[in-house]
Amino acid sequence: MRALVLALAAALACAPSFAQDRILVRSEPGTPVVTVEVLLAAGPADEPEGEEGVAYLAARSVVAPILPLFDSLGARLRVEGRKDAVSMTLTAAPDAWDEATRILLVALFRDPLEASAVTRQRAALVAELTARETSPADALEREVDAAVWGRGHPWGRPAVGTAASVGRIQPAAVETFLRRAFSQERAVIAVVGPVERADVDARVLAFLEPGPLRGGEVPPPTRGDTAVHTEYNAITAWVAASYRFGADADVESIRMLGRLVLDQVGFGPSRRSVYDQGVEVVRHAGGGELRIHLVVPPREAEAWGTRMREALAGYAAAPVSEAAFTERARRFRGRRLLELDSPEARADALARGALVGERGDPLAAVQRVTAERLHAAARSLDTPVMVYLGPFEKERE
Repeated sequence: MRALVLALAAALACAPSFAQDRILVRSEPGTPVVTVEVLLAAGPADEPEGEEGVAYLAARSVVAPILPLFDSLGARLRVEGRKDAVSMTLTAAPDAWDEATRILLVALFRDPLEASAVTRQRAALVAELTARETSPADALEREVDAAVWGRGHPWGRPAVGTAASVGRIQPAAVETFLRRAFSQERAVIAVVGPVERADVDARVLAFLEPGPLRGGEVPPPTRGDTAVHTEYNAITAWVAASYRFGADADVESIRMLGRLVLDQVGFGPSRRSVYDQGVEVVRHAGGGELRIHLVVPPREAEAWGTRMREALAGYAAAPVSEAAFTERARRFRGRRLLELDSPEARADALARGALVGERGDPLAAVQRVTAERLHAAARSLDTPVMVYLGPFEKERE
């Protein structure tokens, strides 16, 4: 059987196809599970007007009928909607991953859509979004998206739609979207675990059409002001800074820079009025964003926004000394390696790298940050978009 699998893989490899470029494998003999990350390059930019959220609804509807099969195999599946892709993360035991992967790919690219599954998933998603839309964290994300991309831009709205928009989507619209956007040439697949490349190719290549990755076209951003104040009924204020960067950016150095800024302005013995904090790097084809946010008292929001900008500007003004960098780099690398500790995280990093046109070992990238590269990364970032969310009118009374 093993010889047959290898022979089939060899035959597929000889065929003229770019499909193999959309399959990434990280062989890890000591990992106890296999994770398969499937990214479909479909999102808000592909959705017709009035059907915001149909990409995420389609993904959930497609996999809903096969979830009992995953349960029987001891596998689990997570579906997530993003701006540029729908993410499906499958994790299974080494002796079940191939069967679980086959079930997933057949459901995605071959099985007909069940209208009843759309109806059930639509009701569940509307309930989830109704609850989610009351969260200030979700409100902040919506406001930052709109400020960075423009309120009329597809990426300026929630990637999963809203409760109102999803509630209007009919099963026929989901089926039309699936036929048009969930195509095999839009798929990127990453596999992490105790597997070999030949085995993965033998099981996956048959589901991918020959040709390079094809994704939807994303209009240029239409952002306006670099500072946005939005009234929100809460007892705290949320302050966010979004720094845009281009396709040639040193992403890992920017990631470390965000962590260092947060260390400087986040909660601590002398900064007890910082109630919460967060930092993330958002990647997409052509660049991305460094997003940093704090939760603080409303009267202090402007001051904390200034401190965030000044902290990053300090790293742009002069390089960090080698001794200071060594200590901070050790802490950053530890945090980053913990973020990539799970096979799910490593598979996601591999797949997203391929989606945005970047390849390489995500664990190796952590080691390449230097004091000089950190300084250059800080200097490369321009004026951020600042978003302030909170009860500012009440505070000014």
